[in-house]
Amino acid sequence: MTRISMPRVGLTAGVTLAALLLTSCGGGGGGESAAPKSGGATTDASGGTFSVAGTDPTHLTPGNTWSFYTGSMLFTGPLKIDATSGEIRPGAAESVTSPDQKVWTIKLKPGQKFSNGDPITAQNFADAWNATAFGPNAWVQNSNFALFKGYDALNPASGKPKTKELSGVKVVDDNTLEVTLTKPYGLFPYVIASYNFAPLPKAAFDDPKAFDAAPIGNGPYKVQGKYEANKPLTVVRNEHYAGPAGKAESIVFKPYTSYATAYNDLLAGNTDIVYPVPPDRLSDAETRLKDRLAVATIPNLNYFAFPSWDKRFKDVRVREAISRAIDRDALTKSILKGSGDPARSIAPSSAVGATADTCTACVYDPAKAKELLTQAGGWSGPLKLYASQYGTNDQTLQAVANQLRTNLGITDISFETLPYAQLTETVKGKKAEGPFLYYWGAYFPHIGNFLGPLVTKAGIANETDYSNPAVEDLISKADASSLENGLPIYAEAEKEMWKDTPIAPLYFGRYTAVWTKKVQNVQVGVNGLGDLTAVTVAAK
Repeated sequence: MTRISMPRVGLTAGVTLAALLLTSCGGGGGGESAAPKSGGATTDASGGTFSVAGTDPTHLTPGNTWSFYTGSMLFTGPLKIDATSGEIRPGAAESVTSPDQKVWTIKLKPGQKFSNGDPITAQNFADAWNATAFGPNAWVQNSNFALFKGYDALNPASGKPKTKELSGVKVVDDNTLEVTLTKPYGLFPYVIASYNFAPLPKAAFDDPKAFDAAPIGNGPYKVQGKYEANKPLTVVRNEHYAGPAGKAESIVFKPYTSYATAYNDLLAGNTDIVYPVPPDRLSDAETRLKDRLAVATIPNLNYFAFPSWDKRFKDVRVREAISRAIDRDALTKSILKGSGDPARSIAPSSAVGATADTCTACVYDPAKAKELLTQAGGWSGPLKLYASQYGTNDQTLQAVANQLRTNLGITDISFETLPYAQLTETVKGKKAEGPFLYYWGAYFPHIGNFLGPLVTKAGIANETDYSNPAVEDLISKADASSLENGLPIYAEAEKEMWKDTPIAPLYFGRYTAVWTKKVQNVQVGVNGLGDLTAVTVAAK
């Protein structure tokens, strides 16, 4: 394998791929380079403790929890995504390489240990991945292994699995894993840059319930005591962590059922960090806490999806007319009040490979909108808009309905906000009688994690049943390319997709963090809250 380091590439996204310290090779680029040596945690730490508001994690086993912040403190996967820049960084691995984007070699940093002092080997990673991918376990991160060879055998359409191990995961030696995918996927480094690809010790399988309450991990912190539902969870520094120690001696994660309550607790000095601030408290936060406030850059999209099963939306001119009739600038200013930016592309600037203003039908143009609708034969009958019962969605639908009445002359417009589960049932049952407002939060900050899920036939978030062979081919080609070479192909795919306007981007959500005077260096970025290990506690 030729040893070539990936150059630092400037992107329209406003972030960079990284001076990778790891890369895919083949497809015209790649190689590997050295990562920091492993060993015990470094000691540049300030001490003290601080608290973070959140929701109850329910589980702490990495393959069976959605709790990003506790998961990232307790466990480290092969790679990490820099919380502020979105760049890929080494985690437990010192390199991740591939000659063809299909077979990947993961070399671990030698000498790593779990929080109880036991050595970590490649087998610990394989055991964890097999357990998460094993369908009968019903762990929530199961689908993250869908591209691994052998996933289908662990998740058969009927009957029980005949094996418990992914055929695509091979332990080469104590510090090396070989992963074979079902198809080339150049974004694989992003996939494994997560706590849910962390290793598990033997204790996790000896007594899963006990382990879930007091896990033994490989992250910068470890659980103090054990997890109890709906009670604060304290984590303390893991002295065996093979990386920089957390600045604070301990962190307390406090569960809340309402972020409004959490925000009030912060004002009272009972909680140190709150993210996100509820939209209706943003103006208050900007007034009271203007020096202790920051907006995250998490890659997300709020969009209207058009029901392809409704023949009234078959004509692309109808879809474009509706999109052009919406004044996104006025909407975000009057309704969202700082909790959203107008969206005129499929991905925000925080996603690698994103390009601004690619959706020409997202430009507000009432005259053109009315012209397109007339060319399509006009509109007759009622129009219904849908959204979930969240935040300002009801006000958003009302504002959009008013704009469509005014700009398109559609008089009979109603809207309905439903509990999320009911809205999902309505959409998946193809019972929606008009555009529905949906949200997509990318698993990682890359344009490929918007296009693939939202507009490919097999996309996990493609609720419109949209399919275009030309778009499919381009995205498949981009997926199979190296990280660098795939970018222009993804851009071409997005451009081709907008000829159909299967969705109408509305806004990119903005989510704000606030903190007390007790803490400093609170970062925000593509993960929402940034790296909590960097937070320092002010001296008394």
